[in-house]
Amino acid sequence: MSGREGRVTPFFGITAAVIGVAAGTAGVVVARAAFGPGTAPAGAAIGLTVGIPVSLWSTSARRARGRSRRLPDGRRMRTRVHAIAWFGPVAGSILTILAWSGVAHSSGSGLVQAIGALLAAVLVTGLVAPSVPAARATVRCTACPSDGTAGSPVGLVMDAGGPLRIRPLDPPGPDATAGGRVRGTRQGTVDVVPGTRGVLDSVAVQVASSAPFGMLWWARDVVVELPRPLHVSPRPGPVEPVPLAADDELGEALRRVPATSGEARGIRPYQRGDLRRAIHWPATAHTGTVMVNEAEAPAGDPVVIQVVLPTDEAEAELEAGRMLSVVVAYLDRGVPVLLSTREPSGPVSDRVVDRVAAGRRLARAVPDAGGTGSVA
Repeated sequence: MSGREGRVTPFFGITAAVIGVAAGTAGVVVARAAFGPGTAPAGAAIGLTVGIPVSLWSTSARRARGRSRRLPDGRRMRTRVHAIAWFGPVAGSILTILAWSGVAHSSGSGLVQAIGALLAAVLVTGLVAPSVPAARATVRCTACPSDGTAGSPVGLVMDAGGPLRIRPLDPPGPDATAGGRVRGTRQGTVDVVPGTRGVLDSVAVQVASSAPFGMLWWARDVVVELPRPLHVSPRPGPVEPVPLAADDELGEALRRVPATSGEARGIRPYQRGDLRRAIHWPATAHTGTVMVNEAEAPAGDPVVIQVVLPTDEAEAELEAGRMLSVVVAYLDRGVPVLLSTREPSGPVSDRVVDRVAAGRRLARAVPDAGGTGSVA
């Protein structure tokens, strides 16, 4: 925290004093009007109980809004504790206290007035007390997978320092509750759904508490570091023709269908491009589907696929998904692939052996300025 962020200006001090005085005075006035002059000390205590947290919140030194993380909906993270959907519980509590004060004033019974004061204290405690565990809440991610796919949920195991509700914000996801022991650390699985490809080192979540009475939720946004990077591969797109950049004048281009020479590998369904002489007639007659002999292709040069992503994020996401489908299609047919991409550290060209490796490479890929499209 820099000196500017940690400094409390005189304006914030004046604001805190005014809030404290107003809260205490309001508590005394309400208590005297509802329950009589003898309840003024209790009213002052209740007013200060509300005013002190508000004063602390208003004079908080954590004001680094300019550097705060942006959430998917465009708003900034709220790192300070705040109430969620507070109007209903607060309005209901006020109406309850006013109704009871009318009953106590009409009856004139000391017992009814004492019960009303106790009810007011319980309601105020139920509204304000959850702000303390919410402000002190701690969340730590203990386990996460290395790979995921955009649009699919990814489970993160998190330890929470109490009975908390955890709501993923970036990437978003459904609410989760940490369960386990009554005291100490609780563990829960939080599902996040990344919307786009990329490499995640941390996630933003909202931690909330309504303890002890469950009347009002208080929450704050925190950033949770992941124990290892999470590579989010793009959504597989349609397999479309890829422009060919190889020169086949010397007849050295690699076949786009499995070779029919070499050691026998097995029998599989017919694919477009297979030779007629490779058809296995007995298997075709037995299954009713055209089957062909597949042979182990001799080792050769791999297909080189150069991925050039456009600068527009949406177009880059679609292009990455399309190229993932192209790469997987070649790998499924036994064709080796040399994938060339541009990463933040610079151009990278290396073989990929399976879908996971291809997804990781495309998750780290960045747009290449001036590119015209991917080529093979």
